[in-house]
Amino acid sequence: MQVFLSYRRGDVPGHAGRLGDALRQRLGPNSVFQDVVAIAPGQDFTTAIDRALDDCDVVLAVIGPGWLTPATPQGAPRLFDADDYVRMELARALDRNVRVVPVLVGGAALPAASELPDDLRGLVRRQAVVLHDETWHQDVNGLVGSLHGEPAVPTTRRPRWLVPGAAVAAVLVALGAAAWWWGAGSGGGSGGGQQAAPPTCAAPAAGEGWSRIALNEDPTGEEQLPEGSLLFTVKDARWRASGGGWQVLLATSMQNKTSEPLYHGSWRYQYLVVGQQAFKEVTCFSSGATPVDAGLVDDTLIGFQVRCKPVGAIDVVLEDNKGRIRVTKDRKPGAC
Repeated sequence: MQVFLSYRRGDVPGHAGRLGDALRQRLGPNSVFQDVVAIAPGQDFTTAIDRALDDCDVVLAVIGPGWLTPATPQGAPRLFDADDYVRMELARALDRNVRVVPVLVGGAALPAASELPDDLRGLVRRQAVVLHDETWHQDVNGLVGSLHGEPAVPTTRRPRWLVPGAAVAAVLVALGAAAWWWGAGSGGGSGGGQQAAPPTCAAPAAGEGWSRIALNEDPTGEEQLPEGSLLFTVKDARWRASGGGWQVLLATSMQNKTSEPLYHGSWRYQYLVVGQQAFKEVTCFSSGATPVDAGLVDDTLIGFQVRCKPVGAIDVVLEDNKGRIRVTKDRKPGAC
């Protein structure tokens, strides 16, 4: 099966990258057309898009909270511009009667017909699929099953629990009311339950109150994938007090030990463990815009907000509990 991913880079590039990675794992390394991966430098963009649309079995229209937002310099919705690439992709697919599936991410809703140009209004008559961050893998499995003609199975949402040893020790802490906008490259706010991409982290500077965390001798963790693995390393860790809580900033790297390009997105880090409590909210992230080629290493900064003082044992749990990085030398949990 050949899948064409249509999305706005300024809307949900992280979700699109994560979905592309997940589909390649399930359908094969050459099963997904995604512009940043599939179009070579110097290749004619329009020709490549047309060929991919002709060859694909399904188009996934990835729609996030900012899908309708972009405007032309004159202030008109960009989606109504005849040269808007998202409009061109989807209009061609609908005109050629290719199967088009709206995929809603980040809390987005399917646009109303009145919000779309005439050649895209058929999109609202297509059955949409919702992918939730909390149940991402189950939802993607359901999407892939439906593409193969299997009946849709509703996802049951359940909270994730941290299990140190054999006992449940802590719950995920809800921190949705607070957000730390550290860097200048903010991805914008989110409302109504919508999740925007985290802003870009600013590198810690002297005089800003940062304290260095002593690292474990081998602060690495590996996520096993069907086609290889991803090796994560914490290179530096710091914390500072702020607003009644603490900010933790990690300098990390991801080595792509597979044979295909994969994204280094914030979703690769499931949560930070401090004081035996799991803190899931990523407050800033400095990578993920382009895929990491096979064999290469990508560096990033990732920030978390926690309500326990970041002393004692600190761990990073990788995506879907597939790996764990022991960040600190101290294995005794701090008080919380």
